[in-house]
Amino acid sequence: MRNIRKLFAGTVLAGALAAGAFAAPASAATATTANAPVAASAQAFSGWKYLYVGGHDGRIGYQWGRNNGRYYLNFKLWDRDRHDRGFTWFDVYYKRDGRWHHYKRFSTKNFYEKDLVFGRDVDDIRIRYGYGWDNHFNWGSYRYYR
Repeated sequence: MRNIRKLFAGTVLAGALAAGAFAAPASAATATTANAPVAASAQAFSGWKYLYVGGHDGRIGYQWGRNNGRYYLNFKLWDRDRHDRGFTWFDVYYKRDGRWHHYKRFSTKNFYEKDLVFGRDVDDIRIRYGYGWDNHFNWGSYRYYR
């Protein structure tokens, strides 16, 4: 009886490995063809970067890039402690004709995600992040694209 159990377990294991070996090339080929256009157009993009604010109550993830003269910015804001007064803040700035302009301030008590595209007339972008409430903010330093 013991040998039959070992034989059965070995057969199941071999079958699982064979199924995985046949499925892996198919899924790899699918992933490559699906990501090929994205990878070609996203060569100027950074990977996701994550920042903690407010003593780990807030979290910010962002990635940005430049393609065909346009700046792209994707970001996600999390606020983990929804029961306090603090918000996670995110400021976006752009530079045009040598001057910095404030684009918009984003904040959340929960989760927020946004994709932004800036036109070809924009020279650079920068972000600033923080945590706080009312007029009591703890701001991080500016992060510049260039």
